[in-house]
Amino acid sequence: MSGKEKSSKTETTQMSLREQLLGRLADDDATSGKKREVSVMTRMSGEIVEILDALVELDIFKSRSEAVSAFVEQAISARGPMFDEIKTQASEIRKLRDSAKKHAFVAFQEDSK
Repeated sequence: MSGKEKSSKTETTQMSLREQLLGRLADDDATSGKKREVSVMTRMSGEIVEILDALVELDIFKSRSEAVSAFVEQAISARGPMFDEIKTQASEIRKLRDSAKKHAFVAFQEDSK
């Protein structure tokens, strides 16, 4: 097998592995219009960073950030209904918390008169 054929086969294998790891999320994002526009800083163990670096070194991902983003998106997407319920409950809790704060503020204002 020539060098060119090996290179082409390697690129095909890498793309296939990349698509498997991403769960085709990159394609879905492109068609749905979703953009990655919010940065999130995180600390990870050295072992995890070594794995991320290996994935980048193998050209499976362009960066650590892309790898982490892909894995987080895949994990959350796989449990979509559960996370939808979590968002709904968090919203309800926020509303209750805001209401309780307003009541406490009114009570404090009345007591200080």
